[in-house]
Amino acid sequence: MNATRSLSAGRGGATRNELKRAARRLFAERGIAATGMREIVEAAGQRNAAAVHYYFGGKDDLLRELLIDGADLIDVARQALIDEAEANGVPDLRAIVRAMVISNVDIVGEGGENETYFRFMINVQNERRQLFTETMPEHSEGYARYIAHVRRLLADVPEALMRQRILYAGLALGSLMTAREAALDASDSGYHPYWSGQPAIEGMIDAVEAILTGPATRA
Repeated sequence: MNATRSLSAGRGGATRNELKRAARRLFAERGIAATGMREIVEAAGQRNAAAVHYYFGGKDDLLRELLIDGADLIDVARQALIDEAEANGVPDLRAIVRAMVISNVDIVGEGGENETYFRFMINVQNERRQLFTETMPEHSEGYARYIAHVRRLLADVPEALMRQRILYAGLALGSLMTAREAALDASDSGYHPYWSGQPAIEGMIDAVEAILTGPATRA
């Protein structure tokens, strides 16, 4: 947790959540550079033009807090799912990939993270790469456990190919989550024929597992 977040965590929880929800949506839909602090204040229905500065400090502080909010929710869910898989014995690859996917699907937070988090995160990665890489590693213990299991289960895969597959699987899952989030967010009912329901989740698990286990086609 960064210093700005810890100092301001007790100030006006409802207002903070409204500002964060509005900011995340604007960052997700417009991009980081194209979104100003005044626009966030207006979208959140606040009258004080300095509200974002008061609660969060600068724009970078707000971006970090939004990244950490979602990352922490995902990490807690992922670790719980991995704990469950490990409690039933040595987990197979399907169980580990399931934990990876479902922890992204079921983001439950007070700030509406499930509505816009992945599109927001992608925009931060694209526009503010250094800030993203400096912020996220501290909030990825569950991901590190996932990687350790993948390496154990695919120990016969050459190291270079292993790194490539893990990278591609992560990028594919991020793209799937972003597309799913956008489709469900655009739906008035929260339902989409391609992205809602258990078959869609199983399909995403299939896709990630296939990338990790596909046959090598080069030396």
